[in-house]
Amino acid sequence: MLDYQQYVGLKVTQARNCVEENLELLDRNGFFVVESVLNEKELELVRFKMDVIWEKQKEKYGTDFLNKIGDYGQIRAMMLDDPFFYDLLIHPKILKYVALAVGETAILHLQNGIVLHPDYKNNQAKYHKDFPKDFISSKILSFNAFVIVDEFNESTGGTWVVPGSHKFVEMPSEKYIEKNCIQIEARAGSIIFFDSMLWHKGGDNYSAHVRRAINQQYTRPFIKQQLDYPAMLKDKVDKESKLAQVLGFWSISPKSVDEYRVNDPSLRTYRASQG
Repeated sequence: MLDYQQYVGLKVTQARNCVEENLELLDRNGFFVVESVLNEKELELVRFKMDVIWEKQKEKYGTDFLNKIGDYGQIRAMMLDDPFFYDLLIHPKILKYVALAVGETAILHLQNGIVLHPDYKNNQAKYHKDFPKDFISSKILSFNAFVIVDEFNESTGGTWVVPGSHKFVEMPSEKYIEKNCIQIEARAGSIIFFDSMLWHKGGDNYSAHVRRAINQQYTRPFIKQQLDYPAMLKDKVDKESKLAQVLGFWSISPKSVDEYRVNDPSLRTYRASQG
């Protein structure tokens, strides 16, 4: 039992289990890591499927073009090519923290596979926020679940973060970042959860192998998605499922007055209580 002095009006944060401990880390540092979410058999399948889709996207768009637009190594909308990736979107261990951090009605902003080749420099290797706004909200608006498919370490290029910087409106100084940044090392199958306002960057891969990861970003439903998933997947998803809600099917703006003026409000494309 921690011994501490008492003060008038003192409030003490409660962390009675690992979930509450992680939420305190999220609030204070802007991130936390959960280990062993995926096992080695699942990881082998994820690696295989990511590699297949990446080769298809390279063939379709061309390496030169992807490099030109800064998208080389980014596998966009993997669920379009393989419904296997639907399951990862609504993985119970992921949605548990999404609900606690953002809310039960959070929707997918993006699902991008990341393939970092040895010695390759990409745009993610610069410090950035995944939700780059010039204000700080009193509540989390955007939240990332970063799935570690291949081990993150100094050699493979673990992500660098500036703890606590999710609460800064302005970017920290170069000296502050140098003195306070840390590199996250995590075993394959772990997930880094972080507030999308956290300043971070991808590490450099000095190993002899590619380093894969999957970035899943979830937001409050009134925030626009990176891609129009409901339009892209309209005939492929049960519209009454949790998957449909996460993909944004329940938070589509009505396209006409007629669509808005329906007999039953639950039939609106933007459903009640979605936020």
